[in-house]
Amino acid sequence: MKFIAAIVIIALSVPAASARPYDEIMEDARAAFEADDFKTAAERLDEAQIARPYSLFLTRNRVLARILDGRMGEAIALAREIADRGLILETPPNEAFDRMRAEPAYATVDAQMSENAKPKGAAQIYADYVQPDLLPEAISSAGKKMLIGSVRTGEIFSAGATLAPLARLNGGVFDIEQRTSIVFVAVNSQLAFERRGDAPPFAMVAELDPQTGSEIARHAPGPGPSLIGDIEVAKDGRIFASDSLTPRIIIFDHAGPTKISRMAGRELTDPRFVNLQGLALDEKRGRLFVADYLAGLFVIDIATGKVEPIANPTRAHLGGVDGLYYYDGDLIGVQNGTAPQRIIRIDLDRRGTTAKSLSVLQQALPEWREPTHGAVIGKDFVYIATSNWPAYDDDGNLRDGAGLEPLRLMSVDLD
Repeated sequence: MKFIAAIVIIALSVPAASARPYDEIMEDARAAFEADDFKTAAERLDEAQIARPYSLFLTRNRVLARILDGRMGEAIALAREIADRGLILETPPNEAFDRMRAEPAYATVDAQMSENAKPKGAAQIYADYVQPDLLPEAISSAGKKMLIGSVRTGEIFSAGATLAPLARLNGGVFDIEQRTSIVFVAVNSQLAFERRGDAPPFAMVAELDPQTGSEIARHAPGPGPSLIGDIEVAKDGRIFASDSLTPRIIIFDHAGPTKISRMAGRELTDPRFVNLQGLALDEKRGRLFVADYLAGLFVIDIATGKVEPIANPTRAHLGGVDGLYYYDGDLIGVQNGTAPQRIIRIDLDRRGTTAKSLSVLQQALPEWREPTHGAVIGKDFVYIATSNWPAYDDDGNLRDGAGLEPLRLMSVDLD
């Protein structure tokens, strides 16, 4: 699911409205590479990074273009910026990257990235379950009741000493929110869902009876391809859903026990949205935090719909965040779109519009198999540590020889 040098700092000062469409920029970059015009390729990729500031794919290719253009010093400087953010820039073996690795000036960068790859934080096992083939993505906790949802099978389980089945839906379960009389579920018949068949893919938010698991109501998004990755439910029953395919926030009204499909009451869109993932609701202050894999973090004023990117004066890496959670004025993120993967805590200013610092709580633990979503339980963050996403290919099939880890929940102390 899955910067940078001075030239990017200058480029980022260009108003977003002046930027060309991303696909057009990338087509120009591809054409420049094919023509061996690496200077132009580097310029186009710099331009593309404005729209995708946290795309490590773009950064890697910006490094490559500079090597091929004979600007090795700039290439190493770009790689050093990634290392300074605690990350690794994955560069495959080829003649250009091999030349960079052979440069004496790159040795300190390489050493720093090697250090960045090491595990951090104590591995705290919360619970282990024998099931290896669920592809678990969703977890929700309310009182003493914990629910786990499976992308692969569409099942929802009550998690205690063992997993007890609650419901089986006709789509993969990507997120769950619990309220006293309703369980809200983000459902998609896409990606690795095992019963996709030949029917067109669909996305919805379903409302379930918490005792029987039967469907009470469902909400379908408006026109356009949709994949609902995360949901938040306000006290008045409004449902906020992130759509990663047609990047938008969809707001549904609570349907109640009517068993009807309802379209979105309205949508929130922004030209800076690229690939929306986790949501975190701060209802007390009327704001919704949004994680975008490639564009970073945003905060939305719920009353006005105003979208504001979270400022990042420390230049920490705010991309690659899947699950996002609000705790004690900070954001907790499961950053599985980076190397290494990390559990992070972002210290926000009072307005929630600036990231003052980023702390790594855990990273690259050997017990992980791609962490995904989690839940704040008291002063602990409990999360799915073994989703097994890497074991499946782009068509949702199990990769040859791929091993599956049993479902493991892990935790980190937030106090």
